[in-house]
Amino acid sequence: MASSSRTEMALEELERLIAEEMPITQHLEFSLAADEEGRVRASAPLQPNTNHMGSAFGGSLSMLATVTGWAMMHQVVEDAVEDMKRRVEVMIQESDIEYLRPVYENISVICERPDEDALDRFQRMLDRWGRARLELKCKIDAAGERAVTFIGQYVAMAKGEEHGDGAPGFCAQEPDNL
Repeated sequence: MASSSRTEMALEELERLIAEEMPITQHLEFSLAADEEGRVRASAPLQPNTNHMGSAFGGSLSMLATVTGWAMMHQVVEDAVEDMKRRVEVMIQESDIEYLRPVYENISVICERPDEDALDRFQRMLDRWGRARLELKCKIDAAGERAVTFIGQYVAMAKGEEHGDGAPGFCAQEPDNL
């Protein structure tokens, strides 16, 4: 993993990118961080993300989990591709979220870094097909217990003539044995 200060600077730049390119995320007032195990954490205050019951709004929890997974995918792609911003687009393909209990505190989402086997498979798919997908898992705990579980399928797609055609729905047609 990159040095701590380089990672912090990259995450600050990623926060700015997300807020500028995905303006709906600005109301979350989120920040990103990474830990020594390679996990990405997004934090957001409860106040701007509350619902009529005084707990965190489900839409804010979902959006923050989606953004956290997107940030992890962005880091994975950045590690896999030298000129990531010019050559690869990152997007979410599908997600599943389970709300287990209300969140009455500031929100903290943790996205686990994929294991080495998943990262190797991702790299092979990206190199061979110019596109690859990765399942990422995020969790939100509240009062010491699991409050939300989020699983997202994220896609990286190479831009330009040398890789991929950019056609939507490509993942269903890719071989799973790569």
